Amino acid sequence: MSRIVIVGGGPGIGAAVARRFARAGSKVGLIARTEKTVKAVADGVPGEVLALTADSTDEAGLRTALDRVVAEYGVPDVVVYNAAMIQADAVGDLTARQHLDAWAVNVVGAITTAAHVVPAMVERGSGSFIITGGMPEPKPET
Repeated sequence: MSRIVIVGGGPGIGAAVARRFARAGSKVGLIARTEKTVKAVADGVPGEVLALTADSTDEAGLRTALDRVVAEYGVPDVVVYNAAMIQADAVGDLTARQHLDAWAVNVVGAITTAAHVVPAMVERGSGSFIITGGMPEPKPET
């Protein structure tokens, strides 16, 4: 039985990926920022699901959640980093703080996740790390 961890297990891509892997018999570790979100998604996923809360910008919390999944299911076969701060903006629209906040979710959280789980996947000799993301609807005027 394969194991997947989804960081950013929200109602869109995260939920769809969780359902698809669960239907194939995978154990699903689902991590979302709020308990309300992770519970709602987990309730719609068949099979074995470990639902945890962690903010991808909280390094210690994220590492703790990843450790719980590994303790319960073992080293994952697939990790999907789906956490993202999606916002439409034109050059100059965002403050430096807004850029840093987006960078923390979209990039640093992915790096933290990869640094924490990929070495064990490499040691085992197999695994996939996938980064998804979304984009706002294209706006040609920007």
